[in-house]
Amino acid sequence: MRPIILLIFIIQIPFLSNAQQGIPYVNNYTKNDYDAAGRNWAVTSDSKGNIYAGNNNGLLRVNGSEWKLYPVPGNKIVRSIFCDDNDRIYIGSFEEFGFFESNIYGDLVYTSLSDSLTHFKFHNEEIWNIVSLRGKVYFRSFTTYFTFSEGKVEAVNLPFTLLYLTTVNDHLYGYLLDKGFYSLDGNKFNLLLSENQLGNSNITGVLPYEPEQLLLFSTNHGIFLYDKKDRVPWKNEVNEKLKSAVINRVEMTKDSVYVVGTISDGIYAINKRGQLLWKINAETGLANNTVLSLCCDNDNNIWAALDNGIAYIRNNSNLEFINSFRQDIGYVYSAALKDGLLYLATNQGLFYIPKNEPFSGIKPIEKIEGQSWDLSLIDGQLFCGNNEGTFEISGQQVRMISDIKGGTCIREGVIHGQDVLIQSTYTYLVAYKKDKSNKWTFSHVIKDFMHPVRFVEIDAQGNIWAQHFYKGVYRIKLSTDLQRAESATLVDLPTPEKKKRAENLLKIRGRIVLSGNNNFFIYDDLNDSIQPFDYLDKQLTGYKDIRKSIYVDDNLYWLICQGEFILVDFSQKNVKIVQEIPFSSLYNDLPDNDENVIVLPGNRYLFCLSNGIAILHNKNQIPKLDWKRQLRMEYIQSVDDSYNAHLLPLVSKQVPKIQYAYNTLIFHVTFPHFSGENVKYSFRLEGVDKEWTIPSQQPLKEYARLYPGKFTLHVKVVDNLGNVLGTIQYVFEVETPFYASPVAIFLYSLLLLGLVALIIQLTNRHITKNRLKALQEQQALHQKESEQQEHKITQLKNEKLEAELTYKSKELASSTMSIIRKNEALAEIKSELTEQKEKLGTQYPHKYYDKLVKMIDSNLSSEDDWLIFQSNFDRIHENFFRNLKATYPDLTSTDLKFCAFLRLNLNTKEMAHLMNITIKGVEVGRYRLRKKLKLASESSLVDFMIGFK
Repeated sequence: MRPIILLIFIIQIPFLSNAQQGIPYVNNYTKNDYDAAGRNWAVTSDSKGNIYAGNNNGLLRVNGSEWKLYPVPGNKIVRSIFCDDNDRIYIGSFEEFGFFESNIYGDLVYTSLSDSLTHFKFHNEEIWNIVSLRGKVYFRSFTTYFTFSEGKVEAVNLPFTLLYLTTVNDHLYGYLLDKGFYSLDGNKFNLLLSENQLGNSNITGVLPYEPEQLLLFSTNHGIFLYDKKDRVPWKNEVNEKLKSAVINRVEMTKDSVYVVGTISDGIYAINKRGQLLWKINAETGLANNTVLSLCCDNDNNIWAALDNGIAYIRNNSNLEFINSFRQDIGYVYSAALKDGLLYLATNQGLFYIPKNEPFSGIKPIEKIEGQSWDLSLIDGQLFCGNNEGTFEISGQQVRMISDIKGGTCIREGVIHGQDVLIQSTYTYLVAYKKDKSNKWTFSHVIKDFMHPVRFVEIDAQGNIWAQHFYKGVYRIKLSTDLQRAESATLVDLPTPEKKKRAENLLKIRGRIVLSGNNNFFIYDDLNDSIQPFDYLDKQLTGYKDIRKSIYVDDNLYWLICQGEFILVDFSQKNVKIVQEIPFSSLYNDLPDNDENVIVLPGNRYLFCLSNGIAILHNKNQIPKLDWKRQLRMEYIQSVDDSYNAHLLPLVSKQVPKIQYAYNTLIFHVTFPHFSGENVKYSFRLEGVDKEWTIPSQQPLKEYARLYPGKFTLHVKVVDNLGNVLGTIQYVFEVETPFYASPVAIFLYSLLLLGLVALIIQLTNRHITKNRLKALQEQQALHQKESEQQEHKITQLKNEKLEAELTYKSKELASSTMSIIRKNEALAEIKSELTEQKEKLGTQYPHKYYDKLVKMIDSNLSSEDDWLIFQSNFDRIHENFFRNLKATYPDLTSTDLKFCAFLRLNLNTKEMAHLMNITIKGVEVGRYRLRKKLKLASESSLVDFMIGFK
């Protein structure tokens, strides 16, 4: 596994004096982070890497992924904490003490011990600290201490005030107010140092020193050495400062560093020689100066319970910080070490740290102000590229060597056989050459190229590669006299996209490497072309946006990419990642897109920050720790469709079985990491996932609505390169739902048989019903057919009657016409007879004339003919006369005749002949009839008669 620098431990900078110290990285957790009260009274850790804090609201636990609060009875303040070898977390509160233990579900469960003191009456006892010796746990209040051993709790009342109790080297020690320093043997206190011997100073800490010596930490008299006979002041660099800072808590790290927490001045770290290694207070990164408790965790890092918050101090690392100069110097862009002085180029000018002075003594170089981009030490000369030009620095002396503004980068190379320095600026490329005294000096500005350039590199062929601030990368060829640019072209990358520009310029092992579109390309000088660099693409998979390379040696380079610095070794066939520094380990406090690493002598590296720097000491040895972090299951939720949840046992002799109704499972895992490293979790459920899930920073995975069966979940935690840091697995079984169980199947069989019987019965009933229905339908059809036949017969009868009526109407009309013709003939005969009589006169005797006239008149439409006609007409036309007479009672017989002749559609002349009247008489009769019938003048009398029923 590659080493990853994630934790920060401060060691003095070798090239500076002891007065110049850095500090470790500090991560402050506030009440907004852990969602509890601000004040924390105690802090400890367990063997799994969990951190516990005694908070005003209860017990806090953080596992590397999440915080959780566990209240105690009465929601009391947790004043003290102690974790034993079995990870039982003892807590002390007001008139309450006991312990938390993890149950099989991964949750903490509280057991009160104070409740078992049935014969003891509390008198405002508050448990201020807890210690353990040979299996017995001691809970200390000011006037009583309680012991817990083999399940039994005892109370020991004291006639004095016990201010402090601790164990060192298998001995129990205590400080009694106004009495002195004592050892405790059984329940007996033995005086070791009287109050006078202590100089009337309260002891708040005891730590081992040499085999026969102890360090005694007093509140306001500093630190004493105790050799079991007497005490003497311990000579160290900070004793006087500690006296005024008021020592409150102490802790010793695994590499024997004494960490001292104070009331008013934060935290001090002192080695066994009494040298101050670092000091952190509110001015240098600590959230609060009042330290109420300290703990060294399994990774040898420090946790501090503060008056407001919790601080995590990365102690186990080779990185140190100077992250807050008293004078705000702005963003640091570059740095250089020359003649024991450290120079820093910032956006506010150039600064230096004098010899034998602390970092707080940083001072400006007076003649250089404004944006300083670059510091380059070449052949013993220190160049500073600034907004106003380029300066040579020697001590505090400044000499301008170029007035071309905005020098951003200088590179040494050979072009057309000439040694030269090429400098990029806001406008021109500048050339420097050596003078007669072999010193680099300004030569000339290169003509025909005027662009703002951030970085330049020179390849073995003498080509200049210039990274423009915005456009991309130029390739420039100079004339043989180096005076002008013969060609300058933007470099296009051979990608499927049209005109894809190179974005970043790198130089690795003498070769020009370009990056863009998250891929690498290399300049092939033999073929004078840009080619895909597949080798580097494969070797650096997972690292995105590599935008800068920094030379360490021929094989070792720092690469700056998205979110981190990586130190890469190119000496072997396969690229090796030597170190990784996430931006988060540097507070993410770097210049935007101008991150920089400066190589210092002695395998040290300086990282440029905002108003500060960080220094990595790779030669310093980090203590090897026996403890190894492990991935573990935190808890498992079994959820139903209504979001009701059950917890599953993490440890069980049998495979846990899950009700099918709760077949959605949420697995919560944890891997203790507080150092900002980029760990990710991947899951694979056998039978569900064909492949591992994509690694994610989320420490949980949900599997919804699993089918019945036995499953094995595999979980792994990986680093940024995919290296596996830990694995676990969990076996469980989802029960078959009741509807698929053997009992249910038997019931289904019975139900099926009953259903078959019911279907048969219903089928028979349906068949019978259909038969009856068919019979009814046949009968209805037969009846319908009979009705249709009867209707047809009736229709035929009606048609016959209608035909007969038509026939009789025709006969009646024919008979009427015959009468009309007969009457016409008789009338003509009578007229002719009358004419002859008139002509013949007496020649034609009257008696013959009168006889003939009488015979003719007797045969003209007599009343008997009319009665016969009326009777026949009434039968044929459905009682026409009766209905007409009933409707219009005023009608006379003559009117009825008119009506009958009108129904027969006879014309006026025909009616006149039949009635033996004149045409005028017919018209008068028609007029009278119209009045009686009350017909409008526009209505047809004939149509009315034909339509009358």
